[in-house]
Amino acid sequence: MMLPSEARHDRGETSIQAVLLVPIVLGIFLLGVHATALGHGSHVASAAAIRGAQVAAFSDSSGNDVVKALNEVEQVVTDLGSHMSVAPAIRIESKTVTVTVSVEVQSVVPFLPRSVSRTATVSREQFLQEQDR
Repeated sequence: MMLPSEARHDRGETSIQAVLLVPIVLGIFLLGVHATALGHGSHVASAAAIRGAQVAAFSDSSGNDVVKALNEVEQVVTDLGSHMSVAPAIRIESKTVTVTVSVEVQSVVPFLPRSVSRTATVSREQFLQEQDR
């Protein structure tokens, strides 16, 4: 049991602890939320890049390869509830297709990154004629 004279010395201690501790706990919580948003954006960008590269790699080598891949990337990003920060980059080479997708995430902490970029590379499908097999 505290005596009245001891209670006077503890006055305001709880208020000071709350004022110092609440911003720290809130900051840690918001960092966790932002990290989770970045993780989700990373998964969305990876899925869209892989799917776009697959579509471009397995198409018939016409001029529609890029259009089909761009449409597929946009569809995957939209279906997963995000939006792109810049247009995807598609590079079609003789043996591989590379797609880079950048997805914007909701900003929770101002000084942390707001976009995530992922790249996927897939080997192109080789079409052989019947006599070449």
